[in-house]
Amino acid sequence: MAKVFRYIGLLLLPALFFIVACSQPAEPTPTQPAQPVLKKITLDDSSTVLDLLPLLPSSFERLDAASEGMSNKDMELGSDVSEVEVVLNEESYQVIFAYLAIFESRIDQASSDAFLKDDEMVESVIMEGMKAGAAEEGIELDVVVEITHPQLGDLAVLGKGTMSAEGAYAGYDVLVFKVNKVYVFVFSTYLSADNESILSIGKEIVHRINMYSQ
Repeated sequence: MAKVFRYIGLLLLPALFFIVACSQPAEPTPTQPAQPVLKKITLDDSSTVLDLLPLLPSSFERLDAASEGMSNKDMELGSDVSEVEVVLNEESYQVIFAYLAIFESRIDQASSDAFLKDDEMVESVIMEGMKAGAAEEGIELDVVVEITHPQLGDLAVLGKGTMSAEGAYAGYDVLVFKVNKVYVFVFSTYLSADNESILSIGKEIVHRINMYSQ
């Protein structure tokens, strides 16, 4: 597990006082703590930054993304994107998965920022995803989507999509935010209105990212 901080040991700067007239014992100056050196964040740190289980009830378990067909390779996310972290609450059925990207390119940052600001695009992504899932089951549902921009990191968007029919209920939430060059994507699918918020997860992830340099 990557260490968040690398500390330089305390530097002791004792001052030697010469003996004058009446001999006095030497007294060192107060010690000065060194400044912490922040580790630069890389994609290798994603498993630490995106460790979801400590942020969720014990009913959640971690799944192997590759075994579920949800790995970076399966979803063709690319070399700028981390591996995917997936957790499941089987009792109420809620799947949460997340990955992060580190974009050094200003062009990549600009295009990603544009998505975060485009409510219509975010709504379209959610609606298409939910309707596609319903179509596979041979049903047509009305999807209600709510878009907000929470105070999270440097820029963020939260899209919440829900649909219900004949007593069935389903939701699909998407949270995307940036902290400097790091972009985090958190998704949640669930079959109950009583589900864990991915916004609270995002807040803790921001705190973790801020413990690294970029």
